[in-house]
Amino acid sequence: MADDVVLQAGLRQQSGKQAAKHLRQQGYLPAVVYGDKGPTVLCSVDRKHLEDILHTQGRNTIISLVVGDGKDASQTTIIKEIQHHPIRGGILHVDFHRISLTEKIVVEVSVVGVGVPAGVRDEGGILEHMLHALEVECLPTRIPERVEVDVAGMDIGDTIHVSDLSVGDDVRIVTEGDRSVFVVVPPTVIREEEEEEGVALEEEEMQEPEVIERGRRGEEEAEEGESG
Repeated sequence: MADDVVLQAGLRQQSGKQAAKHLRQQGYLPAVVYGDKGPTVLCSVDRKHLEDILHTQGRNTIISLVVGDGKDASQTTIIKEIQHHPIRGGILHVDFHRISLTEKIVVEVSVVGVGVPAGVRDEGGILEHMLHALEVECLPTRIPERVEVDVAGMDIGDTIHVSDLSVGDDVRIVTEGDRSVFVVVPPTVIREEEEEEGVALEEEEMQEPEVIERGRRGEEEAEEGESG
């Protein structure tokens, strides 16, 4: 992971929805810098530049954020939170967190499966990816790009838990160990057949009272005819 990524930021004098909207119209994003016993600073960053960093370096890259001028303008940060538009998905706001390269931090790292499970290849099972990110604790310079999990040996019914993962001696997993990461389940066809059988059984149960009621009405009508 690169540790020399530089991002320019301008000081932001105004806050609020209208000010943020104006910034976005100009191609900038409202942002804030906080943490590491320093003051909270309102700033703005170039949207295109930030998106390029996210695309090429990843979410957890160390960023030298240059805010304003002066000897303390450059601050070592990491992206703490990104707010997206709920419909369009574009970035609305970014939180930068000041860090020390000698102190451990907790970050989220993506989890990816490697290989095709035997239960999928040979038996038509389905690999379900239950957990897409892990929380890990480590030095900022030791953040793994991602956690790769070998799923090739999994059969139907097998589960890989967080406690089964290995991330190296200098990285500690914070996420609960009993959480499922990958599961291989039976083919969907079997599930559909079971669901169809369940629906058919329910329909039969719903029809039975109606049949019984019709039978009773028939008997009553017959009795009335005989007595007439």
